[in-house]
Amino acid sequence: MQKNAKRQSIVETATQLFAQHGYHAVGTDRIIDESGVAKMTLFRNFPTKNDLISEVLSQRAQSALSSLASMVASKRTALERIEAVFEWHEQWFTSRDFSGCMFTGALAEFQSESSEITRIATVQKANLRLFIQNLLLDLVPAPSIALLARQIVMLLDGATMSAVAGDHENAAHEAHAAAMSLILSLQAPPAAAAKASRASSEQKKTS
Repeated sequence: MQKNAKRQSIVETATQLFAQHGYHAVGTDRIIDESGVAKMTLFRNFPTKNDLISEVLSQRAQSALSSLASMVASKRTALERIEAVFEWHEQWFTSRDFSGCMFTGALAEFQSESSEITRIATVQKANLRLFIQNLLLDLVPAPSIALLARQIVMLLDGATMSAVAGDHENAAHEAHAAAMSLILSLQAPPAAAAKASRASSEQKKTS
C-alpha cells in the first residue's frame, strides 16, 4: 500500500469509528488494528490523535458540502434548491451508516477546549449557513436572509437529532415544512408586491 493510500485508509477507518462511537471512546490502537497499518505509520502521518480528528473533520466537511452542492445544483428553481437541502438530509438520515452529525459531536466532546477541532466544526456550521444564505437570495428580502439561514441550520440540526433518536423517515420532511413556513412568512403577498412594483414605476415616471 502506497504512503498516501495508507494515510487515507487511516482517515477513512477513523471516520467510521468516530462517527459510530465518538471521539474519546475510540483509541489509536483500535484505529491501527482496523486500518491495518503499523503504529509508526499512524504517528508519522498524525503525531497526535487530535491531528487525526482534525483531518477527519476537514475531509468530512469538504465531502458533505460538495455532495450537497451537487444535489442542489441539479434543481431549477430557488424553492426546489431549498427543498433539495432537506432531501439530501433525508437521504443521509435513512442511509445505513447514519449515526448523527460528527461536527455537533465534536463540539460536544471538545467544548471546553479552544482547539483546531472546535474551529473546524464551527467553520463547518458557518459554511453551511453561508451556503443556505446564497440559496435564499431570490426568495426573501435581503435583511432577512442571514437570520433565516441561521434558523434553517437550527432546523437541520434539530432534524438530525430527531433522526438519531429514531425518527429517520419524518425528520427532514417536517423540518422542510417548518422552513417553508418561515420563508412564506417573509415573502411579500403577491398583491402587495404588485402594488409596490406599480408604485415604483409611477414614481420613476414622475421623477
